[in-house]
Amino acid sequence: MAQAGERPSAQAGAVTALVWLIGLAVFINYIDRGTLGIAAPRLKDDLGLTATQYGLAASAFFWVYAPGQLVAGWLVGRTNAGWLLAAGLGLWGLATALTGLANGLIALVLLRLLLAVGEAVTFPALFKLIVDHVDAARQGAANAALSIGLALGPAFGTLAGGLLLASLGWRWLFGVVGIATMLWLLPWIITIKRLPPPAVHIGVTGDGPTYLQIFVTRAALSLSLSQVCWGFGLYFLVTWLPLWLVEVRHYSLQDMAWIGALAFAAQAVAALIGGQVNDVLLRRGLAPGPVRRFGAMAGTLMTAMGLAGIPLSQSQGALIAALLLAGFGIGIMHVCVNMMAQMFAGPTAVGKWTGIQNGFGNIAGIVNPLITGAIIDATGSYNAAFALAAGAPLIALFSLAVLVPKVEPLDWAAHR
Repeated sequence: MAQAGERPSAQAGAVTALVWLIGLAVFINYIDRGTLGIAAPRLKDDLGLTATQYGLAASAFFWVYAPGQLVAGWLVGRTNAGWLLAAGLGLWGLATALTGLANGLIALVLLRLLLAVGEAVTFPALFKLIVDHVDAARQGAANAALSIGLALGPAFGTLAGGLLLASLGWRWLFGVVGIATMLWLLPWIITIKRLPPPAVHIGVTGDGPTYLQIFVTRAALSLSLSQVCWGFGLYFLVTWLPLWLVEVRHYSLQDMAWIGALAFAAQAVAALIGGQVNDVLLRRGLAPGPVRRFGAMAGTLMTAMGLAGIPLSQSQGALIAALLLAGFGIGIMHVCVNMMAQMFAGPTAVGKWTGIQNGFGNIAGIVNPLITGAIIDATGSYNAAFALAAGAPLIALFSLAVLVPKVEPLDWAAHR
């Protein structure tokens, strides 16, 4: 809430700071979440884990994170989303730091579960803050900041984390990342105290639709299907790419850090371009629904093509091209699907909608590490796992093209 007597220019500055800090929060979120994958080339051997056991530890995060989205979606409608996010970030920063002390599979799994409790509030809280405080003409930029953070987190985490891993080891890696995470809290607390009151949405009253009313809509079901299939490819890259680069392509930890970061750097560039292009096209009078659907479809197709090309690459140049294509597709897809969800849901339903969509979407995070680990142990190869990761986004493409209805705000009164 803004302080009494706060000047409009100061409030506008607080909203600008909010947009930047939203991107930074997601950036930090994905660094912390992805640190396990970065540490895997050393951690897996030091703790004596098989590929299946490592997959179990990677999957454990999503056991809580996916259903936790529903709880978080409910909470953001009843609490201050800014303070809820601050509490969650503090908890996940602590969990990350403590992971450096893990001495076996059980401790690793428990700390991943604690990390998930903290991170579960992130997207429902951020979507609520965007809808409440960022006007429609700037929401493309706000969503781009969110998606850029999602991309640069793994990019920076893979690069800096890989170099830290090579020089200090995986335990110091977790400690440094966890402590650095908590530095975000100071500017965030200052900013949320200076925000203007939430926007008044004409004709919006009450608590909005229930979870069941949202869940049974064709829009929510089809977007959730799209997200889980697209997420299968994303979580494959986050969880397994560093290991594949070291174990199969025999890159050093330093080279793995640089090459592995490329896909996520491309994702950040695509998110920036996608958000800006959306805003420009809307200002020129194009309908937002078709623009966002087409962008999501194009991004999904690029993701599938890039993932298929990674194991087929016969040179480092071809590998880099495939990684860039996959990353660019993920970035465009994420921006456009987020804006589709916000448009369908409206201000009263956005928190719960995000909880449902992200909850289902993160089922991919549960099943991909388990399936991939089992495939690698059974076949001794990553090839079938890559094929599965590339094929899943094609189901998302079908859902976006055929199953998702006309992209426009839903009339929740008609669904009661």
